[in-house]
Amino acid sequence: MTRFMKTSIRSGWRILLPGMAILFLVFLSSCQCESEPQTQQEQLEKHVKFLAADELEGRGAGSEGNLKAAEYIRNQFKKAGLKQFDGDYFQKFEVTTAVKLGEGNRAAFNIDGTESEWQPEVQYIPLTSSENDTASGGLVFAGYGISAEDEKFDEYAGLNVTGKIVLVLRGSPDYENPHGKLGQYAELDYKLRNAKEKGAIGVIAVSSGDLKDELMELNVRTGNARAGVVALHAKRDAVDALLPEGKKLADLEAAIQGDMAPHSFALEGASGQLIARLDFIKKPTYNVVGYVPGTVDSLKDQYIVVGAHYDHLGWGNLGGSRYSGDEPMIHHGADDNASGTAAMMGVAADIAKAPLPRPVVFAGFSGEEIGLLGSAHYCENPPVPLENTILMVNMDMVGRVNEHKINITGTGTSPSWDSLIDSLSAIYELQVSKTADGFGPSDHASFYARNIPVINLFTGLHDDYHRPSDTWDKINYAGLDTVVEFAGDIVETVGEYKKRPEFVKVKTDARQGQRMTFRVSSGVIPDYSDNPKGMRITGVKDDGPAAKAGMQAGDIIIKFGETEVKTIYDYTYCLGKYKPGDQVTVLVLRGESEEPLALEMTLDAR
Repeated sequence: MTRFMKTSIRSGWRILLPGMAILFLVFLSSCQCESEPQTQQEQLEKHVKFLAADELEGRGAGSEGNLKAAEYIRNQFKKAGLKQFDGDYFQKFEVTTAVKLGEGNRAAFNIDGTESEWQPEVQYIPLTSSENDTASGGLVFAGYGISAEDEKFDEYAGLNVTGKIVLVLRGSPDYENPHGKLGQYAELDYKLRNAKEKGAIGVIAVSSGDLKDELMELNVRTGNARAGVVALHAKRDAVDALLPEGKKLADLEAAIQGDMAPHSFALEGASGQLIARLDFIKKPTYNVVGYVPGTVDSLKDQYIVVGAHYDHLGWGNLGGSRYSGDEPMIHHGADDNASGTAAMMGVAADIAKAPLPRPVVFAGFSGEEIGLLGSAHYCENPPVPLENTILMVNMDMVGRVNEHKINITGTGTSPSWDSLIDSLSAIYELQVSKTADGFGPSDHASFYARNIPVINLFTGLHDDYHRPSDTWDKINYAGLDTVVEFAGDIVETVGEYKKRPEFVKVKTDARQGQRMTFRVSSGVIPDYSDNPKGMRITGVKDDGPAAKAGMQAGDIIIKFGETEVKTIYDYTYCLGKYKPGDQVTVLVLRGESEEPLALEMTLDAR
C-alpha cells in the first residue's frame, strides 16, 4: 500500500464530520473566480507552469525570476504548514551573475619604436578568466601554446617567456585528424595555465583559421575562477600587425600543421602593456528550506532531507547552454528543474499532512547550474547538524518519464536501498536503472561527500536539455505524479525505519567523472565555489589516489606538484601534465590550520 493510499485512509474519517458537504459547497462557490487544482497531478502542472513561465526568465541564480521562484516555493511551504529554521525559510548567499568591462582596460604596443593601441570590444576583449592586473613585457609567439611531452611536441621548448606576454592560437594543429593526439590540449584554460606555468605574465589568444574570427563574449564562469595571468582575446588582423614583416598567422599555422613541429619565436623589438579591468556583478540568491517535525521523540534528531534545485540558465548567459541561435532566448527549464522542484513540493505537502516518526527537511536549492553552489552552502551552513542527516533524496529532471523508466543514483550508499527500491519500483511498475555511486552532477553529491546516504531520481536526458525548448507542455505529468508518490514512499519508509540506515562509501572506479582529455585521475571531487586559499574538495572517490594519499572532504588543495592551485582550472591544468603512475606531492590545508599538509599521491590511469 503506497503512502498516498495510506494517507487517504487516515484522513477518510473527516468526510463523516457533520456539515462537511455544506462547507465543501460553500468553498466551491467562493472559488468560482479561479479554479484550484483538484488532483495532485493538476497541482504539479500548476507548479511547473509557474516556474517555467516566460515571466521568470529562466530562473537564473541571482535574477528577479529566480527570486520569484524562491518566493513561490516559500509560499507553498507556508501553505503546506512547513516549519521554519530560525524564523526564515530563506537561506541567503551570493553568486556572480554578470561580468562587465571596467574602467581602464588597455592593450598598447611598441613595435620597433612604433606605438599602437587596440580598442576594447573592437580589436580585443579581456577574457573572463583574466586577472584584474597589469602585464608589461616583451612579446613571444608560442604557436598553439601546447606542451605535450609524450607526443614530443613542446612549443615552449627553448623559449624564455618569463615576464613576457605570449601570443597563442586557439585550437590545435591536428584538429582535422580524428586520431590526432593534441586536441586534448586545445582548451583555452589549459593554454592560460601552461603559459603561467612557463613564467608568462600575460596571454593574447587569437582564433586559429578553423575558428570564427569573432571576439569571445564575457560570460559567467563556474566558480568565477581566475587564470593567474592577464589574458585577452584579439582579432587576427590586430595580431598580424604585431608580427615581424613577412610573417602572418595563416603562414605560421600552415607551417606548424605541415611539420607537426613548433614554430615559436620571440618578437625582437616588440613589447606590450596589457591592463585588464573586469567588474564582477554579484547578487543574492536563496535556498528555500522548511521542515516537518517528527512525531517520535527518540528519533527527533534524525533528519531526512528532500531537495531539488530550482534555478536554471536564465537567458542562456550562465554557461552550459546548448542553444545555437543568434538571438538570446529564455531557457525555461521545465524538466531541468521545475519538474524536480514541483515533485519536492508535492512530497512536502503530503508529508506535512501526515508527519513521520523522523523529521523531514525540504530544500529548494539555487546555484546548482553554476556549480552546486546552493547545496554546498547548505552543507557548510546546515540548519541541523549534518551528522544528524540520515538520508538525502534529490530530484533533478524527473518530468520526462518514458516507458516507466527511471534512473536512480546512490543505490549503493546504504545496504538498505536496493531492497527498498526494488520493492517500491515493483509496486509502481517502474523500470529502474541503478547507479551505486553517490557522486554525480547534482546536489546529492554535496551530501554524499559528507558521508550521508543519498538517493537521486532522474528520468533521463533529452534533446531539449539546456535549450529554450525545455517547456512545460513537454512534461509527462502522469509520470511526474508517479515520481512524487514513489519518492514519497521512499521517504516514508525510511522515516519509519527502526534503526538509522547504515552509510556505505561506494567503491567505484576512481576514473569515473574525469574529463576524457586527461590520461590520469586523482579521484578528487572538486567544490566549484570560490575559495580564497585554493581549491576546496567536497570528497574523494573510495580507493582512488586521493583517498589512498589520505585526502579528506573539506581539504583545500593549494599546490599540486610544482603548480600553485587557486582554482579548479589550475587543478585541471595539473592533471593534463601527468601520466599514469606518476607520483606527485599535493599540499592541502585542513580544518582551521594554516600549516600545509603534504600528501604523496600516485596517479591512476583515466
